[in-house]
Amino acid sequence: MTGVSADDKESFGPSAAAILSTEHWSLLGSRTALLAEAQQRTSVFLTVLSAAIVASALLADVTGFSAGAVALTVVLMSVVLFLGLTTYLRLVQINRDEKLAVLAMNRLRNAYLRMEPALRPYFTASPYDDRRGFETSYSLIAPATNRTKSYFLITTPTVVATIDAAVAAAIAGLLLDRVTTDPVVLVGGGVLAFGLVWSWLFLVQRRMTDPMRDATPRFPSPVPGVER
Repeated sequence: MTGVSADDKESFGPSAAAILSTEHWSLLGSRTALLAEAQQRTSVFLTVLSAAIVASALLADVTGFSAGAVALTVVLMSVVLFLGLTTYLRLVQINRDEKLAVLAMNRLRNAYLRMEPALRPYFTASPYDDRRGFETSYSLIAPATNRTKSYFLITTPTVVATIDAAVAAAIAGLLLDRVTTDPVVLVGGGVLAFGLVWSWLFLVQRRMTDPMRDATPRFPSPVPGVER
């Protein structure tokens, strides 16, 4: 790939670099704030979950896991599940917004290279805002490695979704335990609840965090072998 023409470079005014730099720092600040919020929300959820588990264990030990203790535990875990779901949905939004910030910085990088084409060999992140450009900037490796296709499995939203599904499975088990003592039914009900909740949250994440959904790239990656 080659740099852009001198005509493109001359189309920018003398203050372009300063303006673009200010916008770049603004995006970096927003991305940092988003990541900090994600960490804080996750920490709050895990703290409440831990406290609820300890409280339920103490209550069961004192009451011998009576019907009242089970009912109270179900209510408590339902509150935890609600908090977990809201945390998850916010994390998904943060994930989406962070990816959009990466795309926005790709566009700014494109402008930098139009002003100074000779700097192209020193840029690791991409100056293009299509899917290939996003994946290159987000993982800093070539998208052909398929890393981004499985990356969602180790993200914070996926971890929180798994915990939410486990809490839902525990609630289902507690409710079924008041109806039957058949271990097959109890385990099956828990597994079913886990699978349904996790699958639903998985679909939500895959749908909402795609930064290229309904987007038209302004600066698509060049076709291999074609100068741009």
